[in-house]
Amino acid sequence: MPLVWMVVGVVVFGVVLDRLFVLAEVRGWIAPRGKVGAGGAAGLFGELQALFAPSSQHTQQEIRSREMRGEQLESGDSPLGVDLSLGIARLPRVEDESDRPQSR
Repeated sequence: MPLVWMVVGVVVFGVVLDRLFVLAEVRGWIAPRGKVGAGGAAGLFGELQALFAPSSQHTQQEIRSREMRGEQLESGDSPLGVDLSLGIARLPRVEDESDRPQSR
């Protein structure tokens, strides 16, 4: 019988502790669960992958590098097509449904 009360006590303690953590999350005292980092297992897996497949690490670095650089323009043109010195603004044409030929 004492074992049953101990199990009940552990369950009640766990529920009360969970509710306290939820209250702390709502009030902003602690970071929300599931939103902090990628976890220790993901970091370990990444290190093992880098050890056994170095090309994947290079690929990930290249992807991050391209994301940081953003889209490069092919010429020295303004990204918006605006030339303030000449007073020119070029806007890309947006095709409307009425501009397209009707296919039958």
